[in-house]
Amino acid sequence: MARGALGSADDAARRAGLDRRRFLATAGGVAAVLATIDLAACSSSGRRSATPTSPSSAAVHTGTSRPGGAFTTPPSHDVAACEHALGSGGEFVFDVHTHHVMPDGPWRTDAPETVQLVLGMLDPACTAPDRLECANRAHYLHDLFLASDTTVAMLSDVPNSGPADAPVPFPDALGTQGLAAALAHGGAPRVLVHNVIAPNFGDLHARLDDMEATAHTGKVAAFKVYTAWGPNGVGYSLEDPALGLPVIQKAHELGVKVFVAHKGLPLVRFDAAHNTPDDIVAVSRQFPGMQFVVFHGAWDKNHVEGAYDPSAHRGIDTFLRALDVHGVPPSSNVWVDLGTVWREVLRSPTVAAHTLGKLLKRVGEDRVLWGTDAVWYGSPQAQIMAFRAFDISAEFQDRFGYPALTAERKAKILGLNAARLYDIKVPDECQLPEPAVA
Repeated sequence: MARGALGSADDAARRAGLDRRRFLATAGGVAAVLATIDLAACSSSGRRSATPTSPSSAAVHTGTSRPGGAFTTPPSHDVAACEHALGSGGEFVFDVHTHHVMPDGPWRTDAPETVQLVLGMLDPACTAPDRLECANRAHYLHDLFLASDTTVAMLSDVPNSGPADAPVPFPDALGTQGLAAALAHGGAPRVLVHNVIAPNFGDLHARLDDMEATAHTGKVAAFKVYTAWGPNGVGYSLEDPALGLPVIQKAHELGVKVFVAHKGLPLVRFDAAHNTPDDIVAVSRQFPGMQFVVFHGAWDKNHVEGAYDPSAHRGIDTFLRALDVHGVPPSSNVWVDLGTVWREVLRSPTVAAHTLGKLLKRVGEDRVLWGTDAVWYGSPQAQIMAFRAFDISAEFQDRFGYPALTAERKAKILGLNAARLYDIKVPDECQLPEPAVA
């Protein structure tokens, strides 16, 4: 597929009068890659496609005859048309899942496994002598707010037990928030922050005191946990009355209404037994006044997503089954984000259609949140463009009951849902139109 994309890009770049490097940095370059993905999907399915042999010469990819899903783009050599179609559509884009690091922090020496984890996720295009500098604060602000259409971002962190091994200790996260606010010159906040809590490291009462101290700053948008990470590779359950429940109860008492847990996407030294979503779904029933966000939705790169299978032992289906087991209706107080998930599944339109379709159908179109895991992979703009271009086929809508990816649903996912969750005011021009009165 990569070779085909480069060949298509070469042809389109020549027709656009650009060298390949410049072309690939445009929306036309994104369109060329998406068209190649579409062609590969049609070829592997054995179906005839309305798409011409050369993606760069296609008039418009309709997606009507493709299995699962498709990317609708103008011909990639028409860079202006691609910019118009895939560029900013006026949406309010709220990325609830972003990262950066403080390269000179103590974690650099105190957490060598974390350093290797971060280095392994960085954009291959990073050529800095110190590759961690490609994920520093300056790159973060540039890639999110200058090199993409992101309006607001939630700054998170990787598993850690405290400031000594945290790539972005809470005070530094507040520093990023303050700098973004200063550069924005007023208006809506640009960066919100998580506070990562590890109750299974050290004294629980000390962790609860830490929660209280950070919450009293008035800057904690949500508390976040990695239940699969812990001392000696042993995690914990949010239903554990000695560890999990006290943390949620403390968040509730402090008035921090959003609680986030990483589920799926196995990382270094993760305890698979505690990386399943059942516990966070279960506790959502005990705290109906709080909102629970399942990061990654239990997605696992070693499992191919298809139609919902309630007997599955890994992947998004385990999350959907937990919703059924615990009687959580759609559009309840359980949310899901697409961090890393969308970036990975877009490589297969059929897998992408199943992934988005079953989340929208079961979790609810008002509970799916946009997340990219930027800046691990560089600017998220290509992910945003690909999402704007993607459609779920009518065939899959009929067969599996998946909703169509209308402009309104895309706008909800890209930012309006998160704005409601975090009480962020959306500019009037980004609001959905009022439904017509019959």
